[in-house]
Amino acid sequence: MLLVVLYHAGFSWMSGGFFGVEVFFVVSGFLITSLLLSEYDRSGRVSFRAFWVRRGRRLFPALAAVLLAVMVWTAVWGSAEQVAQVRRDVPWAVFYLSNWGQILGDIPYFTADPPILRHLWSLGIEEQWYVIWPVVVIGLVALRRSRVLVGALVALAGVGVMLYTAWLESRSPTVLGGPPGLFEGVDRTNFMYLSTVTRVSGLLLGAAAAFMWRAGAADVVGRVPRRAADVLGVAALAVIGAASIDAVITEGYVYRWLLPLVSVSSLVAIVVAVGSESSAVRAALSRGPIVAVGLRSYGLYLWSWPIFVVVGATDGSVIRFAWALLMSAVVTELSYRFLEQPVRHGSLGRLWGERRTALLGAGAAVAALVGGLVVWYAATDEYDPLARGAAATFDAESALGAADPSSTSSAAPTTVPHATSSLPVGTAPPTTVRTAPGAVGQSARPTADVVVLGDSQGDSLVTNAPYGIEVLFPSLLDGSITGCSVWESGGVDSEVTSYVNFDKCAGWQERWAGSAQGADVALVALGAWDVFDKVDGDISLAFASPEFDARYAVAVRSGIDAVRATGVPIALLEVPCMRPIDVPLENGLALPERGDDMRVAHLNSLLRSVADGYGPEVQVVEGPDWCGQEHLATDGDLRWDGVHYVAQGSALVFETIAADLLRVAAS
Repeated sequence: MLLVVLYHAGFSWMSGGFFGVEVFFVVSGFLITSLLLSEYDRSGRVSFRAFWVRRGRRLFPALAAVLLAVMVWTAVWGSAEQVAQVRRDVPWAVFYLSNWGQILGDIPYFTADPPILRHLWSLGIEEQWYVIWPVVVIGLVALRRSRVLVGALVALAGVGVMLYTAWLESRSPTVLGGPPGLFEGVDRTNFMYLSTVTRVSGLLLGAAAAFMWRAGAADVVGRVPRRAADVLGVAALAVIGAASIDAVITEGYVYRWLLPLVSVSSLVAIVVAVGSESSAVRAALSRGPIVAVGLRSYGLYLWSWPIFVVVGATDGSVIRFAWALLMSAVVTELSYRFLEQPVRHGSLGRLWGERRTALLGAGAAVAALVGGLVVWYAATDEYDPLARGAAATFDAESALGAADPSSTSSAAPTTVPHATSSLPVGTAPPTTVRTAPGAVGQSARPTADVVVLGDSQGDSLVTNAPYGIEVLFPSLLDGSITGCSVWESGGVDSEVTSYVNFDKCAGWQERWAGSAQGADVALVALGAWDVFDKVDGDISLAFASPEFDARYAVAVRSGIDAVRATGVPIALLEVPCMRPIDVPLENGLALPERGDDMRVAHLNSLLRSVADGYGPEVQVVEGPDWCGQEHLATDGDLRWDGVHYVAQGSALVFETIAADLLRVAAS
């Protein structure tokens, strides 16, 4: 739980704290399976009803309290964006399907502007496990085979899931297989991290250990010398700790080998802690404060993340983290003493145990929850920051006919593709644009497969691409990394606030190159994070200083060289003049440096200088005249926050640069 809390706080030195969830999965698999086998050995049967009632009594009351608190806070103090998020996420949470809601809703887990109920994905996996696994256990026991053999088969199933995940990581970012259309357009990394299919491996390993434990493995572990047990236990904890320090959740190596390594290490630590009575690991975990935190871990898990979001303690700020942690501890303790414990062991629990009372109470609770949801949904409006004008259709004839760049794109269809990841900060793994069905191009027209690289501006270009763009660009892939410039560490210093967010961007060159594979041309869209002073520890680089310019040029070249090594030519999109405005999104501040046209002009001169060092395979392409025509720069129907594009803006950009893109692709 400590790893998860530190990860949620946004500390760069705990970028792999998400592994704490995997530790919890392994522990849960071991404990739940042990309880089921113990009940079977004691009575010759397993009461599914009693098991599910116990789980419901343990989990649902506190969850309902969190959902109610979040809805009240959001309705009174939350932004319109948060209202929209909660309206979307609560139904999934009520049915313990939050992980699938995020997967199928294409809600990136890796954004830095996260939903307030994002954390419930892991509870969803747990509850899905509780529904299915007791039935599986009874089926396995009914085979009347050696529990060692059964445990080995369960472990083999866990290993199979790990291998499947590793294989999945090697596939196309947007192809997952399964029934036709079921996972169409679903991001691969989001699926690997959030799905029950891929994350059940830790639960299976823990369950396998439980089968073997009751078959005599406990005696074997008990005979291991204390020193050897200590070495194994400490080594396992060290592996988990080391993995948590520097792992990046979106990187492939996490799913290929690091997550399985953490799972196995967690299993070793559990076995040592449970089986060796004199081990140092067991002694450390048996201390009063550790036990107390463990008893309250569920409440801390439920309450801490919403509090962190409300307080704004997700950006690595030590002060805000301290306040959020204190508030979380207080609320968790209140929940533990006055809700969780009374329901489990007190008068509320005894009432729950009486069938009639339990049914009446459950019915009343469900009715109250449903009624509350109906009232809340009726009283709150959805919010869509991208609903700023009509959708757009790509005008290929105008694009190839050298139309006036200042002209607006033709209006068309009825819906705007939602850019859930086109936010100022965060990381969005590569996705494929969904174009309108039935669009037919002319065989005489030139075409090119395009990959867009860069930051969130590039992401919004693809995510909100106009219908019909496939006429000229049959494949339009998003390889941008939202929240990342061409830096690999440090952050930026603004007049309004400071962001330290580039540590997560390390290796962006390789990610660009990987996304560019197979494309005819790479469109690089930078600038949103490049107009600021740069800070990196004790080093400060003033924008436009000789040292800044030199380092920036070197960084841009490193990305160009990585892409050029794949044989793909590059079009550098001229940085647009921006008109940032405050938006009703968390951290949606209008950073004034983005509105400084002199800074934009300087960046464009640097990009042109870099491009001049290459041949025709690297060229700067000029987009719409954002700097010369103020009505374009300030039009909210083109850029919803003055920086990121909606469908009309994306259409205007692609119509303006289409001919240049095709020319670069042919170079």
